Amino acid sequence: MVSSSSSAEIKRLAEENEQLKKRLGEKDLEIAILRDLIKKKNPHLLKNWK
Repeated sequence: MVSSSSSAEIKRLAEENEQLKKRLGEKDLEIAILRDLIKKKNPHLLKNWK
């Protein structure tokens, strides 16, 4: 049996986890966009990042 305080903590942690996953996805997208821009403008620079 889970107490109400434990249940609230689990819910809070689940919400925080979802926010962190969203931030990570946004950062991954930003990095992909920046790499694409670099590839188009300076393809020789991309060799060092792979």
